[in-house]
Amino acid sequence: MAGATTAKAVATLDVAVGAAEGLPVTRVVGDESVPDGARAAAPVRVTTLGSGRRVVTDRIEGAASATVVALVGVGGRDEPAPFAGASHFLEHLLCKGSAEHPATEVAESIDARGGELDAVTDRERTAVQIRVPASDGNFAVDLVGDLVLHPALRPTEVEVERKVILEELAQAEEDPEDRAHSLSATVLYGDHPLGREVIGDRATLRAMGPSEIRSFHAARYVPATMVVAVAGAVDHDAVVDLVARWDDRLGPSAPVADPDRVTAPRRPPAPAPAKSRVLRRAGEQVHLVVGWPIGPVDPAADRPALAVVSHILGGGPASRLFRTVRDERGLAYAVDASLSLHSDAGALTAYAGCSPRSFTEVRDLVVAEVARLAADGPSEREVEVATGYLAGSFALALEDSGTRAWRVAVEELERGGARPAGERIAGYRAVTVDQARRAARRLAVEPSIVAVGPVPRRVRL
Repeated sequence: MAGATTAKAVATLDVAVGAAEGLPVTRVVGDESVPDGARAAAPVRVTTLGSGRRVVTDRIEGAASATVVALVGVGGRDEPAPFAGASHFLEHLLCKGSAEHPATEVAESIDARGGELDAVTDRERTAVQIRVPASDGNFAVDLVGDLVLHPALRPTEVEVERKVILEELAQAEEDPEDRAHSLSATVLYGDHPLGREVIGDRATLRAMGPSEIRSFHAARYVPATMVVAVAGAVDHDAVVDLVARWDDRLGPSAPVADPDRVTAPRRPPAPAPAKSRVLRRAGEQVHLVVGWPIGPVDPAADRPALAVVSHILGGGPASRLFRTVRDERGLAYAVDASLSLHSDAGALTAYAGCSPRSFTEVRDLVVAEVARLAADGPSEREVEVATGYLAGSFALALEDSGTRAWRVAVEELERGGARPAGERIAGYRAVTVDQARRAARRLAVEPSIVAVGPVPRRVRL
């Protein structure tokens, strides 16, 4: 173990020295500490370019596809209030092409290869992803770089996408389940940016123009905040050479006029008392979301055990909520639990859709089940089932190059560095009953409750 630690320290020093000298530095992420049966099929390799941009590859021998992900560490929480929704607005426009490649050409070139272009914005990250046949991997790397670094941001396309996003916002507000989850974040985090809708609101979306979006892009899409991950039948050195050309094309960066106007530093949310909120509207079901704040989460020490607790509570047919609410009483078709973890805060939420007459019973069952889990902890069998599910489902997902590219990108950007898949699997299997019980005790707090739908007037949350 001491030898492995020393090797990691030397690798870290090499990266620091190389970065200081402006030279590319590559590290091979090995599997020495993982049992043979859990080792990944091939090592993950990471190169930090002289610019600070990181390139990660996860080679899958014999894979039919290649997926390229450009992950940027900026999202809805990183926007000043007047620019709420800027990250998501920009994400839409990245897919509208560059000065060299207009939107129609981009769409046709991907379609002609049977590929897929996708993009997503969250509260702390934005990603653009292209998946293509393995033989077209170089094409995908070049195109992702062009879209992410050289968006056209044509005024006419800005206006079109503004209308599209306003329709997207309207659709989200019409969806009662979506609305319940959005309101839950607002109730949990208040006026903190984590409590805002990632899409933004109508006022900010209508106010933003091409110049503001261009300034936001220039300020936040810098090499140090970006990880480029490629998974599939790929060659690491070839990918590094292609991404290095991105920086060659950039040239010197132009100064951003008044960067504080379009960016906001991250600050942790302050602890808030539990709250409840009802949004009454017509419909057949009440959509219930109960949320428990769990504070900051250490990716290595806390995340696997919390994932086990979340699965035990509402991760599938063997979970407590599924059995209690659906199997034993037939009170809901959809009932589940999920984790929402950020760099400095987190929450576990439970969701159920039920009839108005069953609402109070379902709410009380959910709250009571979590209280029991927090007080008594999970059983040994529950932990055994949950760790087996998390390890097994993670292994099955590794057959998809998109999943693998996304995994190493997120780990490199947010969780201390990309790791072999085997380490993640071993981490789930290593969660003990005591660790799961300690994680469950974090739920021993008063929950916030949100209900959207035809909630009876006599009901009080």
